[in-house]
Amino acid sequence: MLALAGALASLVVPWLRNPHSDSSLVAYLPNSKATLVYIDVDGLRRSGMLDMLAGSKTAEEPEYQQFVSETQFDYRRDLDAMAAAFRDGHVYFALRGRFHWKNLSDYAAHQGGSCHNNFCVLPGSQPNRRISFYPLEPNLLAMAISPDDFAAYQIKRQANAIAIPAPGQPVWAIVPAAALEHSGILPDTAKPYLSALHVTDQIVFSVGPDAGHLQLALHVTCKDAAAASALLANFQGATSTLRQWINQAHQPANPADLTGLLVAGAFRRDDRQVYGQWPIPKAFVDAIAGGSY
Repeated sequence: MLALAGALASLVVPWLRNPHSDSSLVAYLPNSKATLVYIDVDGLRRSGMLDMLAGSKTAEEPEYQQFVSETQFDYRRDLDAMAAAFRDGHVYFALRGRFHWKNLSDYAAHQGGSCHNNFCVLPGSQPNRRISFYPLEPNLLAMAISPDDFAAYQIKRQANAIAIPAPGQPVWAIVPAAALEHSGILPDTAKPYLSALHVTDQIVFSVGPDAGHLQLALHVTCKDAAAASALLANFQGATSTLRQWINQAHQPANPADLTGLLVAGAFRRDDRQVYGQWPIPKAFVDAIAGGSY
């Protein structure tokens, strides 16, 4: 998750001076026990970083070129914001942008799907994965990937309240601790931090500007002050251990890899709240953009 947040952190100063947020999109999603993610795609595009991180390689894929040709939708140009919920193998999206509905429905039919009353279903890349979508508004599309043909209907026209107020940052994720524990995506370097989080219910990651640079932030609410003190000690201990390990290896922390980011972590506690902050080195962003992660 830290590496993913670092990738999404690749925004530049011109955008940071004029941030735009539409994180209310998350309120449309089924959010109970789900990992929630919000990305200001328009901010990434205006910063010039969208093509660097994802666009250029994807644009070369024949399948994507065919999709753009048939639907007249290219996320690099037409998508402004994305909110997603990941839960039990189901993925739900609320997408804000510019959509050509007839082209999208024709594409679904050409791919072996069907549309009825503006609700479309088509087969996914695996037999048990079905893609469903329909327009919530002219510029807002609900989409789901799930074994359920009607999963997109769980993305409601009437917005639901999310359990935790969304961070006021351009890129963020609200992650149940159990989702990190069972995901298997964390590298070994970050696993000591995961063990410190196993007693929490939800973890909030965000990426945004701070004093002229980018910063990855963590916010955890514990059940009481004692639990928060223990969590703070565990975070500080994990960081100290990492620093000792690097010193024993007689090598400086590499700002282009995850160790260079983690050793710079700083933590504090305010009653039941625990906060972590990691400045994001430019070398780390460049390494992700270059495909090193």
